[in-house]
Amino acid sequence: MGSLYSFEKEKNYLVMMITGDYSYEDFIKYPKLIRNECLKEKMYKILVNVTPVVKTEIPLVELFFLGEHIANVLRDHIKLALVWDGEKHNRFLQKVASNRSALIRTFESDVHAKIWLMYDREDEPFLELKP
Repeated sequence: MGSLYSFEKEKNYLVMMITGDYSYEDFIKYPKLIRNECLKEKMYKILVNVTPVVKTEIPLVELFFLGEHIANVLRDHIKLALVWDGEKHNRFLQKVASNRSALIRTFESDVHAKIWLMYDREDEPFLELKP
C-alpha cells in the first residue's frame, strides 16, 4: 500500500502527517516534498508526524540513507521536528542528518516537538533558501 501524506498550515510552522505503511521508496521522496511546500508557503519550520505509520523493523542502512538525504535536501534551511514513537533507531536518523548540518530533532510527543520548533532559538533556520 505505501504511505500517504498531507500538509497543514499552522500559525508559525507547517505540519506534515504521514499515514499508511512504511516504504523506503516513499520516505526518500519526502524531503523534497517538504522543501517544496516550505518554499511555497514561505515557512521554514515543519513538524512531521509519522506515528500513524505502520512500521516493521526498519533497516539501519535505510535510516542512514534517509538521514543523509534529509541533510542534503533541507540542510540548515528548514527546521524539522520529527514525531516518531518509541523507536530507538529514530535517534540514529537524527544523528546522521544533524551531523551533516540538518536542523532536525526527533520526539515521541508532538507537544515537545512544537516547543522545540517555536522556542529553541539555538537551532534556527538559515533563511536564504532558494528553489
